Amino acid sequence: MPRILVVEDEDHLAIGIKFNLEAEGFGVETAADGQSALAALATASAPFDLVILDVMLPGMSGYAVCEAVRRQGNDVPVVMLTARTLVEDRIRGFDAGTDVYLQKPFDLDELISIVRSLISRRGMATRQVAAPPPAIGPVEAAVGTPAAPSPTLPAIYRFGESEVNFDTWEARALGGPVRLTNLEMKLLRYLVDHEGKVVTRHELLERVWGMARPPATRTIDTFMLNLRKSFEGDPSKPVHFLSVRGMGYRFVRRSKPAESKPTSAEDDEVR
Repeated sequence: MPRILVVEDEDHLAIGIKFNLEAEGFGVETAADGQSALAALATASAPFDLVILDVMLPGMSGYAVCEAVRRQGNDVPVVMLTARTLVEDRIRGFDAGTDVYLQKPFDLDELISIVRSLISRRGMATRQVAAPPPAIGPVEAAVGTPAAPSPTLPAIYRFGESEVNFDTWEARALGGPVRLTNLEMKLLRYLVDHEGKVVTRHELLERVWGMARPPATRTIDTFMLNLRKSFEGDPSKPVHFLSVRGMGYRFVRRSKPAESKPTSAEDDEVR
């Protein structure tokens, strides 16, 4: 039975979420503040499969809780609940490491659908990690659209010394498994679908983050740095995840000699 931790200080809301999730077959525990949530995650007899986290908590905000969870290396999916409507607040949530940002008041069916999807993907990835990894072979072609998986994109996509299974959301790089958050995987998929093309920060915020009117932000740069750390042999000299000065980024499946020159992960120019 998948286990969910609901972190919510409003009793009536916590009880309502718990009741409905249990009716769907999930095991649910609740915490009323950030410190209690972190303690529950640290001392749980079995790991939680998902956290539903309110932003406005007493003593410690949901942002701080999520940041602490990620610093501890815990990649449990996080659904952040908030009544805040500003785009800047959503960006702060994504920067903290949340997977889904759901605005209050939310539709209960939507929340349950999100929970099922995240837990299902996490379960498939966990089963795949436990199985012997397939050998890395020739890179296959990839063409697709950002809204849905491309029919011509293979389930296991290979580039360099890395491979990603877009069906199970399992990734491997340099011989070892890589655990990506929901947003990191969505970003990677969008870049792969647009392999060789320059995509702007505005486009990524709109198509991956779902922001209709994206503000100026360095959020994309942080996520790209994370992808470089996960998949590049030397993140400071990327050969697959390249920056384009003043525009955005470009994903290159096969590195070329001209693209292997030293470059800084903070630079905005393709070398």
